[in-house]
Amino acid sequence: MASKQIQCEMCCNENAVGHCKTCGYVGETCVNIHTRGKMFQTHIVIMLEAVKMDEDGTDTPKVILWDITEERCKQHPTERAFFLCNIHDSMICGRCLHSEHLSCGREVVDLLHEVVNIDCEKVNTMKSVLKEVKDEILFLKDEAEQSIEICKKNADRCMQECMELGNKIKRRVDELTSDIIHGITKTNDINVSTHSSITQTCNEKTKWCEDEQNKIDEFVDNNMAGHLYLMHKHFEKEASDAKSQLIDFKHKHTFKGFDFKENNVILKCLFEDLEEVCEQQEEVTGSDDGSANDVFASTPKINKTRRELTVLLNQAKHELDNSEKVCTNLIV
Repeated sequence: MASKQIQCEMCCNENAVGHCKTCGYVGETCVNIHTRGKMFQTHIVIMLEAVKMDEDGTDTPKVILWDITEERCKQHPTERAFFLCNIHDSMICGRCLHSEHLSCGREVVDLLHEVVNIDCEKVNTMKSVLKEVKDEILFLKDEAEQSIEICKKNADRCMQECMELGNKIKRRVDELTSDIIHGITKTNDINVSTHSSITQTCNEKTKWCEDEQNKIDEFVDNNMAGHLYLMHKHFEKEASDAKSQLIDFKHKHTFKGFDFKENNVILKCLFEDLEEVCEQQEEVTGSDDGSANDVFASTPKINKTRRELTVLLNQAKHELDNSEKVCTNLIV
């Protein structure tokens, strides 16, 4: 099967042999133009090389990766920026060093001399930190999975118990049971949302770990000590921030515990009251004379709550005591 070649994006007449960050893929003629033309002096061209055949039989061009010391200076595009100023945290060239960074002194690192080999200890340290972060992510995810499972069981159990209570007291507590079910569902929804947030954060942090891992492997495989040096400069802080975010996230996003319990004493009183109310209604509706069932016949007039009846009883006792005192005084 014929190889598929990438065409020059400038003249469209040749196969691409390089890639310009400004112009795109360029052919051999256009590469020469880049090396001679003044207007192309600030352009950066990276030559391409062919790699193994893809499954469809096409050659995939591979961009040759250069280490950080091949980068161009932002202020002087024709110069290579192989100095790192730690004070200004920027890559600079020799012209920048002599014009603006002489006062930075020893804080300027010459990457051509300082960074010549891959620091295996730094690589192992970064990979070890990444593993710790990933282990914490997995632990947090496992905790979240276990918690949501327990919460789901509790929610199912609580809703079932709530439905059983509703069946016991029928329509007279429908509103109460509906509120309880809504509260349980709302709490469980909050837990589900918390689980979703934790899972999303874990996935994001896992992707960050994988991306960092890929960068490290890429820099090591391509002997890019400069990139690895710069990455290590900020790596510990980024990894520490990731750990802190996980810990902070874990403290802020907690699962809401809940349970459902019946108050047996109040429930017993409720059942007894319901039975008494039914008996009174039967006797009231069945009373035709005004002697035997006067009390029950007047039930609508004394249709009070337990507390209101207690107040009426105390008033009656007080009036009776006063009457007895009056009678005693009269006798004397």
